[in-house]
Amino acid sequence: MNPNNDIAVRVEKLEKKFGDFTAVDRISFEVKKGEIFGFLGPNGAGKSTTIRMLCGILTPTSGIGNVSGYDINRQQELIKQNIGYMSQKFSLYEDLTVEENIDFYSGIYKVPKKVRKAREDWIIKMAGIEAFRSHLTGTLSGGWKQRLALGCALIHEPKIIFLDEPTSGIDPIARNNFWKLIKEMAKQGVTVFVTTHYMDEAQNCDRLAFIYRGDIIAIGTPEGLKAECMKEDVLRISVPNPEEWIEKLEKLESVKEVALFGTVLHGIVKDGRQATPAITKLFAQEGIKDYSIEKIKASLEDVFVSLIEFYDEAGGFCGLRPS
Repeated sequence: MNPNNDIAVRVEKLEKKFGDFTAVDRISFEVKKGEIFGFLGPNGAGKSTTIRMLCGILTPTSGIGNVSGYDINRQQELIKQNIGYMSQKFSLYEDLTVEENIDFYSGIYKVPKKVRKAREDWIIKMAGIEAFRSHLTGTLSGGWKQRLALGCALIHEPKIIFLDEPTSGIDPIARNNFWKLIKEMAKQGVTVFVTTHYMDEAQNCDRLAFIYRGDIIAIGTPEGLKAECMKEDVLRISVPNPEEWIEKLEKLESVKEVALFGTVLHGIVKDGRQATPAITKLFAQEGIKDYSIEKIKASLEDVFVSLIEFYDEAGGFCGLRPS
């Protein structure tokens, strides 16, 4: 593996098996220093297993890689000392105060005592939790706990931080505020590796990798993936009882895939000009008058649905290759 000073993470043919089950299937990718790299996929796709190998928590079955210059097979303890890691469970002690949690992690990461007070003040200000310094952590809301956990993961000023489903289970406003913090960190040169199954969050990333069934099926920028991987049209279909129409619409020759998006349907079609009349005819035959059909720009979730269908049919990679 050739060294590159601009690369924070590099893996080649990384694999993890649990008995006969392959959780991560010989994946390869790079993460550049200072970028927000999103690792996306449904639950059980291999996101958390990958991040745990990169953080030195799990040993790969095969493959090579390095994180911040340290070998993921041989230097796991050094990796742990030089990265930040935040899991979806936040890893906080709820019977300690905010300040006590920060002090505890200062000790874990061996932050010199002469700078601990300054780091504590920086974390509390960065997280916006000045009013909660002396509060028991267990009394905080999910959003505030999340900010505190991020601060504790940054206490030793790592150059790279791994965030494993960090916004799972918190409200949309807290999620939005958390991403503002992530963007600020990236501006300061911190490399952010974040796993999520929320496709709307992916727009905040500089580059993305989609993982499905342990295999990376696409890598690229959000806009690049939309342009490269979405050759089909996307129709927004509003109709009463939308979930009842998914199977019926997918039987139409011009319709490839239909998914429920809130109260409407997104139809991935070969050609919107052909599919729209076919859908209109179906609704007319069923006596449906209260509906609308419009062609829209593909979302990343549309792209992922299309990629999964392509992968299941062809078993291949679609998307921008890592440079």
